[in-house]
Amino acid sequence: MPSKTIKTAVAGLFLAVPALGAAQAGTYGPGCTKEPQSAWNAVDTSAAKAVALGYTVSKTKITGTCHEIYVTKDGRRFELFFNPVTNDLVHTATRS
Repeated sequence: MPSKTIKTAVAGLFLAVPALGAAQAGTYGPGCTKEPQSAWNAVDTSAAKAVALGYTVSKTKITGTCHEIYVTKDGRRFELFFNPVTNDLVHTATRS
């Protein structure tokens, strides 16, 4: 019986690990807001905030409950996640 438990645990890891990778590649797990999209600002407002913070914007999109802004600064690439209601920066991820 113990070997069946181990096999089940290992199978669970194989299913969970790709899901974690997908969450890292382009989303911010905790999310940015619980407000409905009807209360959101345009993604351009978050892009303007990124520019005001000294970043150069290369791409914008809406991902989950965040405005996701792809930027560069000082030769480094980042993904910035903004609350679409307040336009506050809630998470920064370094891109390779």
